[in-house]
Amino acid sequence: MSTDQDPGGQSVRDPLPSLRRQLADEYGGDVPQETIEKVAEQSLGEFQGAKVRDFVPVFAWRRARQRLRRTPEARSVTRT
Repeated sequence: MSTDQDPGGQSVRDPLPSLRRQLADEYGGDVPQETIEKVAEQSLGEFQGAKVRDFVPVFAWRRARQRLRRTPEARSVTRT
């Protein structure tokens, strides 16, 4: 697990491993792991310049789920 510092100098934990794990738990049986990893990285990357980092993992998770739902593998699976 890596940590970075936010603009205020606070130590911030890297959310990518946790995001990958959450998405793999939900979509791992339907979507290839490589796709999950790529979508997780892209989704987090979109919030890279966010000044407030507290909610970035939640926003990235939501965005990644939206993308994964649109993959051909996951379209046939009903999600709640």
